[in-house]
Amino acid sequence: MYNFLKKLGLLKSDPNKQAIIDLLRDNDHCTYGEILKSLSLSPSKGSKIITELKEEGIISNKIMPPFFKLAGN
Repeated sequence: MYNFLKKLGLLKSDPNKQAIIDLLRDNDHCTYGEILKSLSLSPSKGSKIITELKEEGIISNKIMPPFFKLAGN
């Protein structure tokens, strides 16, 4: 799905979004804290980007256990 959205130009060229996508692609899934720590993001910036990626359907999350992953994986 990510490649489809990218080809259509629906992803903004935000390096932080791309970094989160790459991190999740490389690690299958990560917690919110792991994402923030790995990318040195503030909680507010990380939350904003993660919310946007979820709304765009690029990532999904589970509550128990709490982690994020690329949608469709």
